[in-house]
Amino acid sequence: MIDVRVSPELPYRALVSLPAGETRLPCRIAFLEEGIVRVTVDPTGAFEQYTRPVSPSHVARIQAQPDESPVYAHPSVAVRDGGDALVIRAGETELLLGRADGRMELRRRGRVVMREAAPARLGEGRSAQELRIAAGERFFGGGTQNGRVEHSGSVVRIVTTPMNSNQWGDGGVASPCPLFWSSAGYGVLRNTFAPGAYDFGSTGDTLVAAHEDGVLDAYLLVADDPGAGLRRVAQDILRAYFKVTGTPALLPDFAFYLGHLNAYNRDAWSCEPEDGAQAWVVRGSAPADAPGKTRYELGRRRGYVVPEGHLAESLNGTDEVLCASAEKYRGVTTYEFSARAVIDEHARNDMPLGWILPNDGYGSGYGHNGYERTGGVSPDGESSPERLAAIAANVENLASFSAYANERGVEVGLWAQSQITPSPDPDVTWQNLRDFRAEVSRAGVRALKTDEEWVGEGYSFGLSATEQGHEILAEETGGRPFVLTLDGWAGTQRHAAVWSGDQDGSDWEYIRMHVPTYLGQGLSGNPNAASDLDGIFGGSAVIATRDFQWKALTPVMLDMDGWGALPKLPYANGDPHTGICRMYLKLKSRLMPYLKTCAASASCVGGWEGNDDLGLPMVRSVLLADEVAPEEAARYEFLLGDALLVAPVYRNTRADEAGNDVRDGIYLPGGPDAAWIDYFTGERHAGGRTVDGVRAPLWKLPLFVRAGAILPLWEAHNNPRRQGEKNPGGLDRTRCVVDFYPGPGESRYVAYEDDGVTSGGHVSTTYACVERGGGVELLAEASRGGYEGYDPLRSVTLRAMVDTRPSRVTAQLGEKDLELVEVSTIEELEAVEPAPGTATWLYEAAPAIETHAPAGERVLAGMVSGVRGAPRVSVRFPRSDVRACGRRVLLGL
Repeated sequence: MIDVRVSPELPYRALVSLPAGETRLPCRIAFLEEGIVRVTVDPTGAFEQYTRPVSPSHVARIQAQPDESPVYAHPSVAVRDGGDALVIRAGETELLLGRADGRMELRRRGRVVMREAAPARLGEGRSAQELRIAAGERFFGGGTQNGRVEHSGSVVRIVTTPMNSNQWGDGGVASPCPLFWSSAGYGVLRNTFAPGAYDFGSTGDTLVAAHEDGVLDAYLLVADDPGAGLRRVAQDILRAYFKVTGTPALLPDFAFYLGHLNAYNRDAWSCEPEDGAQAWVVRGSAPADAPGKTRYELGRRRGYVVPEGHLAESLNGTDEVLCASAEKYRGVTTYEFSARAVIDEHARNDMPLGWILPNDGYGSGYGHNGYERTGGVSPDGESSPERLAAIAANVENLASFSAYANERGVEVGLWAQSQITPSPDPDVTWQNLRDFRAEVSRAGVRALKTDEEWVGEGYSFGLSATEQGHEILAEETGGRPFVLTLDGWAGTQRHAAVWSGDQDGSDWEYIRMHVPTYLGQGLSGNPNAASDLDGIFGGSAVIATRDFQWKALTPVMLDMDGWGALPKLPYANGDPHTGICRMYLKLKSRLMPYLKTCAASASCVGGWEGNDDLGLPMVRSVLLADEVAPEEAARYEFLLGDALLVAPVYRNTRADEAGNDVRDGIYLPGGPDAAWIDYFTGERHAGGRTVDGVRAPLWKLPLFVRAGAILPLWEAHNNPRRQGEKNPGGLDRTRCVVDFYPGPGESRYVAYEDDGVTSGGHVSTTYACVERGGGVELLAEASRGGYEGYDPLRSVTLRAMVDTRPSRVTAQLGEKDLELVEVSTIEELEAVEPAPGTATWLYEAAPAIETHAPAGERVLAGMVSGVRGAPRVSVRFPRSDVRACGRRVLLGL
């Protein structure tokens, strides 16, 4: 029979003896919260606080703090007789243990949320839990399971894909997480670094979760109200998971802009064809069928040595820092083939760019000092002064590049293909030695991508490596680190964004697979999802363009250049592709205040209350808005926050040769009273139905706005650094725009803003829209809070979609009525600063599509020439302190 008693020292903990044949199994049950119950069955009776890592040198832990931490409420438990079971209770959560065999049943508010089908099974280095599956129960989690979002009826592997196998296509596992949760209102986090598999009823009506670990150690996560619907269940489970393992990293602002990655310090180049050279064609604003500019790359492999006299890639071109130890380097470093030139090329093409990783390991460091030199290591592993001097000289070269990039608004990061401290291996060539702390503190590095050759072991190694990079960035900069990784585990979210692996971008499968990948990753507790634009391998102009479109509505964007059949640059494929990529990168720059607000909620930022969405990912399944959404919609469309619905073009439906197509199967969540508005044309659609045949010409991503939504915006820009002489495309935070999409009744939205660099405070601004009595009221309340460097003197424009020209327009700044001055064009509205006591306003009956394309991109111009948006009214207020008072617009309609 089972035996249970409450620990006298720790009254939130119950000590249990479970029957196991002729023996007894020691078990410990700890109620850390009413909604977080740790159950540990340990045959050894050791009850270790933290699970054993793969190696003692791996110091990172799954939990963010010990169970005894004051972070937890530690409610006292009581034990009572429940007839066939003993009941352990804390508040309104009960864990029942069957008297005969210890079989568990979990209840919340009297509702059964989890029930074991058989007692836990332990033995021979394995532990398994078998749970009953209720009719209609749905399962999520498992980490980055490529191509997967919901797991009912399938088997999910909680294993790290073997290093260098590149098994990251559909069904591949890029970053497993030993977490799953159920629509019934519970989740299970296994506290283990051992491989496992979760069978969600593939052959029957039970769920079997097993790991190669002789201890069954699980945190049971319980929704506060299991019957409140999938959205609330997801929110409660994810927040409980974050309570145990740490909240997701809030990335610095630059990480949300396009990142460019390549090896700019290894290969040779030519302007003419050479044997074995890879041709790269870049067309910019020229037509897609134009010859473009072709350059030829030699090398593209580890161990390549630049032949004497050849043009060579570098970070700084003619300004490369070359010291005495570079005597074996015989290449000619020119500006054209430098990483500096790539930054400038983005600017010339008016392409947003937030960060660049100019090395990729694999023979590409960030300087040519110590080129092809080895040795210089004493028997005790110490480097010679000359070896250390070569590392220092390369750090200086990197610092020179970082200064150049930063002046132009771009942050610099590095790949880590191996360890990030100077290697004691004498066979490592000096130009490839790393000192990440110096790279950060001296050379201005602000990002790290942990590559598979370093973190490919995964499990505790991957978590520790990611934590190491994160801590160095935090300690040396005082800012928010940006780490991008794969082969993650539970807890990775507190350190890093997760990338989905090396894939081929040549066909539609690339996009089809990634939409559910992002959804599944967010529902596994890591909202910061990333993948390569158009893949690292292969390449297709149409696929790349479609990929840029939808990924502009996701957190992290990166193009991994130099490995595929085509350049992965947004301006590579010519008109109209170049202009379409620019259009969506600019759209993302405009949406940054909204996206950042979603990110703050996903990261549960301290002091931030959110919009009833704390803990939910940025990229959200439509199931969180409408549980009856069809399976296709649940996999191949998503919500960005609650306001925007994105339906990526993920297959060829009825496309012509140019890639113009239609999108079938778009489900619009909500009931018939809900409405969704085409972002580009203003066409309205009722909710609760599936729409087929939605026109999707190549330039157009099917994108919808929920009626009643409020979108805080910036003006279009290229990076989040301030504007300057060398960075004219930078962000001006003093010019704000807010878009209102009026719906019946009242809607409110609270926007989050911080400095984008540190965690030193934030500003909240509440916006409201009220439609009643034949009119619309737009309101921007006074902003609250602040951060270092915050400038509250701002020019604010409130815009609303309308059906027709308003009969009257009034504007108030605080309690003061403003004199309205009407202008006739959007250019005039944006150019003219309203005088004190006045506001300018504009009515646009049919606004043009904003592409931001130069006049020379005529193909794209022709595509959008006949397309117009819905009527809108814009009111621009005079520059004033947004913390002093609110702004109000009344539209008579």
